[in-house]
Amino acid sequence: MQNAASASVGAVVTSLVVTPFEVLKVRQQACGSAAECGMVQLGQTLVRAEGATAFWAGLRPTLLMAVPSTVLYMGAYEHIRDAIQAAAARRRNGGGGALASLAPMLAGGSARVVTVVVAAPL
Repeated sequence: MQNAASASVGAVVTSLVVTPFEVLKVRQQACGSAAECGMVQLGQTLVRAEGATAFWAGLRPTLLMAVPSTVLYMGAYEHIRDAIQAAAARRRNGGGGALASLAPMLAGGSARVVTVVVAAPL
């Protein structure tokens, strides 16, 4: 439960910080005139036309995806890592040390695959 809470808080904070940059990036990609497409100019125009809260447009869908995905990723990562380390401990005499040292990398890749497969349809 503690890991799910910390993953959720991390996803929310990351989304709050990154979303304004995403909004500016999308606006810059859609900008027609190069003279008006600087980040500062776009930011000023956005604030004047739509208000400062426009920087967080699309935050709700971002959170609806980021929070469950992050919780799933962290849970899968820890479960897979622990399983690999347990298997490595059982094979100590048969080369389990190499497997144990690869556990974080293998768990990270596997957890990312699980998360993408589950979250992509959403």
